[in-house]
Amino acid sequence: MTAISRSNQTHFEESVRPAATDIPAASLRYDWLMAILSVITMLGVFLDGWAHNSFSGSIETFLTPWHAVLYGGVLLSGIALGIPYVLNVVKGYSWQRALPKGYMISLIGFFIFGTAGGFDFVWHSLFGFEADTEALLSPAHLLLALGAVLMMSGALRAAWMAGGKEDRQGWARLGPAILSLLAVLSIFTFFGQFANVITHAHNIVGQQPYSADRYVWQNSTVTYILIPAMILSGFMLFAIRRWKLPTGTFTFLFTANATLMFWESVRYNGENWPVLIGAVAGGIAADVLYNVLKPSVDRVRELRIFAFAVPFLYFLFVLISMIVTQGIWWRIHMWLGAPVLAGVIGLGMSMLLAPPTIPSEA
Repeated sequence: MTAISRSNQTHFEESVRPAATDIPAASLRYDWLMAILSVITMLGVFLDGWAHNSFSGSIETFLTPWHAVLYGGVLLSGIALGIPYVLNVVKGYSWQRALPKGYMISLIGFFIFGTAGGFDFVWHSLFGFEADTEALLSPAHLLLALGAVLMMSGALRAAWMAGGKEDRQGWARLGPAILSLLAVLSIFTFFGQFANVITHAHNIVGQQPYSADRYVWQNSTVTYILIPAMILSGFMLFAIRRWKLPTGTFTFLFTANATLMFWESVRYNGENWPVLIGAVAGGIAADVLYNVLKPSVDRVRELRIFAFAVPFLYFLFVLISMIVTQGIWWRIHMWLGAPVLAGVIGLGMSMLLAPPTIPSEA
């Protein structure tokens, strides 16, 4: 009897052992955990940026409170990914599929981030420390950004890959994806802060800065609108392609991102806080248009209108907030034309999302 019982037990254990193609089940609780850790890591990035902008030239050590937040978030994310990975491998899951859908790439991102940290040390040893915009374009820092983005986008991928009855709607179920989207969006805008109207409003308000060539200043400052327009439009259309977004999504995303960008540059840009009013207004306008037009790849005309109107209104409201409160040296040709080009960028990107129909050869 004992031998038979043991044989049955062994057979039962083998029958429930995961197949080579099995993947651990998804968990909304785990998605929330990873999304929150992504936000913590993202806040660490902005805290570090704020510190370098506020105490430029006086930071001479790696051991700082802002690095503790940044690398603490990375470490906690690694633990949250690593522990279930090891446990699932022990249970019999393939080492290539030992995390729920979307999170294996996050684990790879964690290791890329760790490798990039060593590469960053070598880079500094060979070429010295970066200053100003160099820090945003340094290959070592871009590799760190790649690892961070892969790691922080796990909840976003998990929600994207969920389907059928698990398809998500509402803040409770789609919240992790929206938080993850905010984290990744903010990393993109952080590394593009050298051309962003929120972080460099001080170069547009009042009189033309310095006595430099007006042509040069026009060319450089117009990128403060056009580059962020591409980033915001891309993330906005990405989300629309997959989900029915809950009310308030765009107000949350645009307001949170603008607040982070402004806070990071507050030392030299603090008096231009009205840009945040413009960003909030742009987010509200986006939510109203989204609920009225209901844009999607199945409603192409509404999608085109939405894709143009949102970046146009967002940047128009930001510029108007500056004009009303402090005035800007841009003339109407630029402050009205730049938002129009922002809208054209959004419209063009919608063509990639939902290309015009190709007529049949028949």
